[in-house]
Amino acid sequence: MKTRYAIMSAALLATASFTTFAASPLSEREAQNLQSAGTVTISGVRGSLDDATRHLSQKAEEQGASHYRVIGVQNPGDSSMWSGSAEIYR
Repeated sequence: MKTRYAIMSAALLATASFTTFAASPLSEREAQNLQSAGTVTISGVRGSLDDATRHLSQKAEEQGASHYRVIGVQNPGDSSMWSGSAEIYR
């Protein structure tokens, strides 16, 4: 019983800590009332648009941002390599 309780507690803490520290995306309209803290960029990210956006979110979080707004993401030609930028907010 103690083992089961410990596993459930650890899972709950892991979920709570991930939710607490993740940078949240904003629309342009939502960002109007916030002050920019700079930008983050990515390049050479393999995969899909979701992978590129996830990398932007991670970089925003690493910079201490609570929110970010994707400025642009591009994929040249038929490449699976993405680059992009996002404005960050604290």
